Formats: sequence, C-alpha cells, structure tokens
Amino acid sequence: MDVNNTLSGFNSMAATFSKDVDQAFWINFWISIILGLSVLIPMFYFAWKYRASNVKDEEIENITHNTKLEIAWTLIPTIMMMFLFYYGYSSMKTLRTMPAESESIVIQVEGSKWKWKYEYPANKNGFVHKITSVYDKKIGDVKRGLYVPVGTNIILKMTAPLNDVIHSYYIPAFRMKEDVVPGRTTKQWFKADKVGTYDVECAEYCGTAHSYMYSKVVVMEQAEYDAWFATEGKTPYEDANAEPISKGQALYEDNGCSGCHSIDSTDTIVGPGLKGIGEKHDAAYLKNALVNPDKDVPEGFFPGVMPPFALPDEDIAELVKYMQENK
Repeated sequence: MDVNNTLSGFNSMAATFSKDVDQAFWINFWISIILGLSVLIPMFYFAWKYRASNVKDEEIENITHNTKLEIAWTLIPTIMMMFLFYYGYSSMKTLRTMPAESESIVIQVEGSKWKWKYEYPANKNGFVHKITSVYDKKIGDVKRGLYVPVGTNIILKMTAPLNDVIHSYYIPAFRMKEDVVPGRTTKQWFKADKVGTYDVECAEYCGTAHSYMYSKVVVMEQAEYDAWFATEGKTPYEDANAEPISKGQALYEDNGCSGCHSIDSTDTIVGPGLKGIGEKHDAAYLKNALVNPDKDVPEGFFPGVMPPFALPDEDIAELVKYMQENK
C-alpha cells in the first residue's frame, strides 16, 4: 500500500458498476469542457475583434436580438445538460439499487477512530468472524481486511459509535464511497469482478490519524473464501501453526489499540508508547485509562482523542494484564 498516493486504485476497475461511474464522469467532463469553451472562445474573440482601437464610434450599432442564435444557445446547452442528467442518474441508480439480502453476503462495518471493524454472518458452525483492520506504521501496511468472494453481491451495513465522528468508506478501484455516521446505519453494495487486493480509505476528515485510516478489500476465488469461512481462522492467510496469542493481545489488536499505541516501544504514534507502562502504573490506573481516558491525560497529549472502551470487566482485566506483562 502506497500511503503517499491518495489516488491509489484509480488505475484499475474491479467492481461491476465501475464502468458506469467512469462513463458518467467522462461524459460530464467533456460536456463541461465543451460548454466552458463555448463561452471562453467567443469571449476572447469578441474582446479582440471589438477592441477600442479596432472599432470606430460610427460603426457601433444596437442589435436587439438574433432569433436563430438565441434558439441555438438555449437548445444546445439544454440538450447537453439532459445528457449529463441521464448518465448521472443512471449511474447513481446502479450504485444505489441494492440487491436482495438473500442473494448477497451482508457484512456489518463499524468505522471508528481510527480503524475499521468487519462482522460476518455466522457460518454453519455458528462461528462469527469479527475482523479489525488497522494500519500498522511499522510494516507500512494494513493488518487484516475485508475478505470477499469474486462475483458475489456484498452488502455493507455501516455505522460508527455514538461518541465518534463521521467517517467515509471509500474504495477507489470500485468507484464506491459511502459516509459512516455515528448512531445511524448507512448501506452500500458492490460485486467485485476481479480477484485482487484493493485499498480502502477514509474520505472524511476524522481527526489525528485520519490519513492512516486505511483498510483493504481482498477479493478471493469462491472456493478459497468458502474454505476460510467454514473455519475459525482470523484471516484466510493466518498461519495455522503459529503460536496462539493471549486473550489480552487479541483484545489489543481487535480494538485497534495498535493503531494509536506501540506496545513494545515508547515511540508516539497517536498516543504514547506503552513499553514499560506496567512498571510505571498499577492495574487500577491502567483500567481507568481504558474506561475513562480523559480523566488523567499524559503530559503533551490532549483529551477527546482516545475513545472510552465499553468492554466487559473481564476483557478490561485481560487488556490491563497484557499491558503489564509487556515490560
């Protein structure tokens, strides 16, 4: 992922409605160019032809109207504007006409400072895949993403926590963008027609780490997706032989803590690094920092940046334990 290229994805089209959106854009672009030139060219021509040094006072006459010209400059722009309306409306209709949920995979999406969370429907064993996608500055890429099969309708039901801000889920390669609003559910859909990995960006300024609020959509072959979805694997590419991580570390990753805090150094990402924090503070202080982060803000940082964690007490305890163990 090239975080310096804010237009990443425009060089490819990977969703079924991408061509419709591009067609509407280019028609709009060229008609706008034609209309603009139809005003600018005559303006400069008349300014040159009828300049003061080129016209004598006795040659000036008052022209009241020209019926044919007036009809032409009324009808031609009107016809062009109707073209713009038609292609704009038809592409919008394609984007906004949702397929039936019974013919789609419906995925819950939560955008919050500064991460994306995906929750899938339960598989045959009743397991629900919940994935948190956070940009990791250390590796310069996103950890985990949204995994979908090629050629399948995907409906995204998106929201943000009430105490958060507006985000916008934007996939340039799909030509798809939808606002994610606290306390409301917005919907968008797509059908990817090319296997590959595609960048997701937040297109609504949302605060300190907005420029790193990335995710990715991984479009897979159907058989590969089905094989993963039937398991309890975190991602389709998770190493089955890897050492299991502690519950505290899982909570740390799943709640996007790593997007703002480094656990193994004192370097500042958005918030302070947490290395050695267990030696500086007791469990009560760490718990309070999670559930009421604005109460005791470290020097050099500002209140209102870190959201409070509404987690069960046992999960808070596991998170505290994980921070204390990483000395």
